[in-house]
Amino acid sequence: MTCWRSVKVGAITEMYMGHFMVMNQATYQHYFGQPYRTNAQLLKLAAGAKVNPVARQLMATGAVAGVNENRSNQQMINNLLNSMDRVMVILIGLATVLAAVVIYNLTNINVEERSRELATLKVLGYDEGEATLYIYRETIILSVVGIFVGFLLGRWLHGFIITNLPPVDAMFDPQMRGTNFLLSAAIPLVITALVAVVMQKKIQKISMLAALQARE
Repeated sequence: MTCWRSVKVGAITEMYMGHFMVMNQATYQHYFGQPYRTNAQLLKLAAGAKVNPVARQLMATGAVAGVNENRSNQQMINNLLNSMDRVMVILIGLATVLAAVVIYNLTNINVEERSRELATLKVLGYDEGEATLYIYRETIILSVVGIFVGFLLGRWLHGFIITNLPPVDAMFDPQMRGTNFLLSAAIPLVITALVAVVMQKKIQKISMLAALQARE
C-alpha cells in the first residue's frame, strides 16, 4: 500500500548512483505517525564471492522481496565511463592531428609568401632565430588566443556532456582539475614548437639572392 506524505527537504547532497531520500528515525515517526522499522539489510560479501548465487538463495527463502546489487550498478557506470574514455582518446587524437595540419599549413604558406622579407632580414644581419620569430610571432599569438578561447568553449561543452550524457539514475563528477587545462594547453603549444623547429630549418634553406631576385 502506497502512503504519500509531504516532507520538507532540509538539504540536498550529490548521489553518483541512484536517488535516495534520507531521514532519521525521529523524522520518520513525525511524518508517518508510526515507529520506525527496518525493512532492508546491507550485506557485504567476502572478497571473490559471486553475487548472483547469493541473491538466488536469498530470493528462494521467500522472506526477501527483492535484491539490489550495488556491484551491478557500479559495473554499468564503469562500462559507460570506459566507453567515454575510448571516445575521448579518439577525439583528442583527431584534434591533435587537425591542429598539427592547420598550424603547419598556415605557417608554411606564411613562409612561402614572405620569402623576400626573410631574405631581406638575412641580408640586414638577422640570425636564423630572429628571422624565424619574425614569421612565427603571429602563430604564437594566435595559438595562445586559441587556447584561452578553447578553455571557455571547452568548459561549456564539458558541462553540457556531463549533465546530459549520464543515465537518469547516475551522475558524473562535474569538477574540472587543473591537469585538464594544462594538458589541453600543452598539446597545441608542443605542436607549435615542433612546427617552429621545422620552419626554422626551411628558413635556413632560403637563398637570399634567389628570393630577392624573384618577382612579386
